[in-house]
Amino acid sequence: MVILVEVIKWLEEGSDEAKDIVDLPWSVHKRAEGLYIAEYPKIPFVLNVVITEEFVHLIVPLGVETVALELPERLKVYHTLLILNEQLNLIKFTIKGMNEEIMLRVDLDRKTLGKGEFNDALTALLIGLNQVISALGLQEEFARAVFERIALMVMDRIEKGVKKEEILKFLVMKVGMGQKDAEEFLKRITEQVKPKGEVGYL
Repeated sequence: MVILVEVIKWLEEGSDEAKDIVDLPWSVHKRAEGLYIAEYPKIPFVLNVVITEEFVHLIVPLGVETVALELPERLKVYHTLLILNEQLNLIKFTIKGMNEEIMLRVDLDRKTLGKGEFNDALTALLIGLNQVISALGLQEEFARAVFERIALMVMDRIEKGVKKEEILKFLVMKVGMGQKDAEEFLKRITEQVKPKGEVGYL
């Protein structure tokens, strides 16, 4: 049976040049007992890792709540999710919480889980995310959410006193921006963007 330390190690250890998602150096933070948050700037989602006695659950909140939708629109969304559940392997789309937020998730059995299957699960989540965004027409909303998440990363570094040169290096090396774009992005953040809460967390 895979142990908790191994799962976290798979995420934390790696290289920015890695070809497999699992081999990227994810930033992992413990939020509660058995709940970890993992992020990598070039991956467009926040990964919630929930570890129980028997399973490792990988969950990606989409940030889309369906509770306030009119019934015809809600049924259309649910129909789309059911079709995607049939088409895509490994992952499933679920609704969670009072606000009925759309989630992507993979449930992995700890008894047989290896690094290869873990990487397959991460890849499936990325593919599923792209599919559901396209199917629901959420490209603009998702792009804005990614912008806000990177902005929060930058704001956190500013608040911690990280030097401008280091933040620019982060934007260029980790996020993948060009030098000019990184400088403009940092300028916009410091002048306009204020923290808006946490995007993509359980």
